[in-house]
Amino acid sequence: MPENPGAPFPPQHTPHQPRKKKGFSFKVQMILLAASLVVAIGGFAVIITLNNIAGPEKQAKTLSEGDCVVLTGSGEEADAVPTGCDSPQAPYTVGLIGVDKGEWSCDNRFYKYAVPTPLRGEGVGLCLAINAQVGLCFDDVATKTPPPLKDCGSARLKISEVFPRTSVEESLCADDSVEVISYVGNETSKFKSATICFVTP
Repeated sequence: MPENPGAPFPPQHTPHQPRKKKGFSFKVQMILLAASLVVAIGGFAVIITLNNIAGPEKQAKTLSEGDCVVLTGSGEEADAVPTGCDSPQAPYTVGLIGVDKGEWSCDNRFYKYAVPTPLRGEGVGLCLAINAQVGLCFDDVATKTPPPLKDCGSARLKISEVFPRTSVEESLCADDSVEVISYVGNETSKFKSATICFVTP
């Protein structure tokens, strides 16, 4: 028999259980996921909108020295499109390519041409040479800007001969030549030396 039958039981101490951290409810998680998707879609839409405003990428950005080109558009729509050098519609060759930034100029007998790239960074600066192809016709090749191709029936100048080297003197061209352009090529690019002889069509 216990000595103190009426004595109370000693107090029982229950170990303290740490409170579990409540995570986000399923409903809250879905709201956060939806908000993230809205932000992502919104950012993507902004990128697409800016690209649409900027217009298509200019082909001038793909050019290399020595490529032949056709010029298209004007102002902010101007571009230089690569074309086969044997094409009768390709009047120019890229002599030098750089960035259209600040003041810049081209050497004598090269033609300055700028291709702006609005909202896409700095534009493209080109120094263009006459494409050394017999049969092309122009009115005036002594300009600072690219002279347009002309119909040979009404043009003042026609390429009659082309020599794949530079000529300090005009002795390479025939006596009936009325204009001579000579370019010094770049050994590190596709732009090659050439002497171009013009006659009256």
